[in-house]
Amino acid sequence: MTRVVFFVNLWLNHSATQPLQEVGVILKPLRKHSLYEGVAGQILRLIREGHFRPGDQLPGERELAEMLGVNRGTVREALRVLEFMRVLKKRAGEGVFVADPVPNLGAEALVFHFLVEDGLDEASLRSAFEAVTCIEASMARLAALRAGEEDLAALESLISRMEEGAGEGRGFTALDEKFHLAVGRASRSEVLYSIDITMWVIMRRYAELLHREPACRQWCLEGHRRIAAAISARDGDLAAREMENHLKGAYRMLFA
Repeated sequence: MTRVVFFVNLWLNHSATQPLQEVGVILKPLRKHSLYEGVAGQILRLIREGHFRPGDQLPGERELAEMLGVNRGTVREALRVLEFMRVLKKRAGEGVFVADPVPNLGAEALVFHFLVEDGLDEASLRSAFEAVTCIEASMARLAALRAGEEDLAALESLISRMEEGAGEGRGFTALDEKFHLAVGRASRSEVLYSIDITMWVIMRRYAELLHREPACRQWCLEGHRRIAAAISARDGDLAAREMENHLKGAYRMLFA
């Protein structure tokens, strides 16, 4: 419980900080535990938000270091990371420029960006996924024992709506979240359900990243069908196992 609350507080503390309008002051204070990742994440955010555009030259290492309150070595390491991602391009004797065009960021770059924004590292996110897996597997087990006919109908309705949206993917993540929370409501466990709602604040955009690919959306839909079938069959052990396999599989697809 303490670990879950810790992750949620990290996210909430971060999201409460609003960016300012001028590039000179838009950079946010960095936490001490991941400096070069923080620098890279802030620069990446500025590019994604259009404050630095394709072809623009970045301030020099010394200026960036002063803005962020870190040393030049930290800035240099962050720039190397973004150059490796092909977001930045170094020109000998001129400086560092935003790539033109900026490449579509792959899953790895987006996960890196999200982790920095959420104040997490990979180990913390893995622990968050473990917490969600334990909570949702427990809720699925209880749902198999406690779900009423209205709960079962709600799960089937959500699966049907996901089938309709699986092709284009429009609204798919929202339906995915609703399905998981519907399982939580069917569990009749207010404590587990309330924790799960909070954890989805963190997990939502990782789910959106997973659902970019049609094959992943179809895989997710199949997992939901198996979970709903186990709950409908009143098989608590199977429901918990299907939910656990579903969430572990999602983690592997994102981070393997």
